Amino acid sequence: MKSLTKAEEQVMQILWLLKQGFLKDILDKMPEPKPHSNTVATILKILIDKGFVSFEVMGRNNLYKPAVSKAEYGKKSINQLVKGYFENSPAKLLSHFVNENKLSKEDLEALLEQIKNAKNNNQ
Repeated sequence: MKSLTKAEEQVMQILWLLKQGFLKDILDKMPEPKPHSNTVATILKILIDKGFVSFEVMGRNNLYKPAVSKAEYGKKSINQLVKGYFENSPAKLLSHFVNENKLSKEDLEALLEQIKNAKNNNQ
């Protein structure tokens, strides 16, 4: 699976939210200042070429749908982040969040419980 540019990801976030939509629907959800419709149409074409979006012709318009789920792309993105910035170590990623005080005590306790349950289920 290829990576998305910032603009492509912005369009995908909207499509994931809408589940499906016409160009007008996507444009309506874009933040201000809204890009020109030709720009969004070009991004959609690129997303189709990359395999992230499918479409169905409905009269004179195309109905766009995500071909890749948000969870699937998120998993790939996290794996790339861990590989590229944390020496392929999920523990180092978690350690980063702990050191930056981004995880509360409750978050850490929940993670510990999840780890224990995963270990018990794998035995």
